[in-house]
Amino acid sequence: MAQAKETQKSIKRLLAALRRELESLDGDLDGRIRKSPVWRVREVLLTSVPGVGPTTARTLIAEMPELGTLDRRQIASLAGIAPFTRQSGKWRGRSFIGGGRG
Repeated sequence: MAQAKETQKSIKRLLAALRRELESLDGDLDGRIRKSPVWRVREVLLTSVPGVGPTTARTLIAEMPELGTLDRRQIASLAGIAPFTRQSGKWRGRSFIGGGRG
């Protein structure tokens, strides 16, 4: 019983430390985005899309720096959501979604 309470206290302390670290990282990222006019414009544009909040916008900015420089088909392929259809002449294969970074 005593070990369980000690373990729970330890877990709570670790969770609190992780939350503080996450808040610190979020603050650093927020500061960097606010200092960069390019990133700020991209974040405002992305968050103007319904359903896209600050977290999603910042993830897209970090993971896909090509946003804004490629067309919609290239971005879909880069994101791994581009539709591909296998067909040749009268032969119709299957359609699938592919692409994306490894």
